Amino acid sequence: MNTVARNLRVVRRMTAAEIAQQSVYRGAWIIFMLANICMPIISLLIWRTALANGAQLPVDERYITTYFVLLGFVTMATSSWMAAFLANDIRLGKLSSWMVRPASLLVGFVANNLSEKFLKLFALVPMIGIVWWIFRDSMNIPAGVGRWALFAVSIVLGAVLVFTIDILIAALAFWMDDVGALVQARVIIASVLSGAVVPLALMPAWSRGFVDHQPFRYTVSFPVEIVAGQLTGRELLAGLGIQLGYVVVLGAAARLVWAAGIRAYSAVGA
Repeated sequence: MNTVARNLRVVRRMTAAEIAQQSVYRGAWIIFMLANICMPIISLLIWRTALANGAQLPVDERYITTYFVLLGFVTMATSSWMAAFLANDIRLGKLSSWMVRPASLLVGFVANNLSEKFLKLFALVPMIGIVWWIFRDSMNIPAGVGRWALFAVSIVLGAVLVFTIDILIAALAFWMDDVGALVQARVIIASVLSGAVVPLALMPAWSRGFVDHQPFRYTVSFPVEIVAGQLTGRELLAGLGIQLGYVVVLGAAARLVWAAGIRAYSAVGA
């Protein structure tokens, strides 16, 4: 418990320091968030045009609109860019300096992740608000707070899941010279299987069994589905249970791989 409390204090202080440092790049965050929201808007317009011209889809216009309006926020909130940087620190021996500090190198990446997302929110939320206002009459907006609460919980779990997957991939750098190809493969595969490119509801019927239960769905698509979709209470609980299960299983795997890597690690000054 003392270790957890200490790490939380370190994360809080490092996050505050990162916010102060990263706030210098306010203009860059606005540009990044414009780029982040442009693709969902373009996709939204394409799919709405397809529906208007008679395309037969398994979901209606309200689902499509709600999905893509929320997509930019969810992809930002659950994203992680750590794998390449962490693998590089391991490969170049920069991990050595952290091994004599009172907190893990991973704590620094957690602080960086939280601080950047905090600053991105200030740029992204007004943009999403404008898009929501434009399409407000064509969206599914839950009236009660229950769905929104589950939406928030699912986003947190999704963010932890993505971060954990990044740790697993980056930790392979303890034994591999370069994991860059694996990092890129993860980005490409996740962009498709998470629903960031095309809603998973539009995937072929024969793929539903795999698509609905693979882990990447629970990083982006499932949180959006909680608000946009027509998930029943039973489906919501089952989905959250699967999402939590992935977090626990992959978290345990990441912990084991990271611990094994630390034991195998050697570098100048280590």
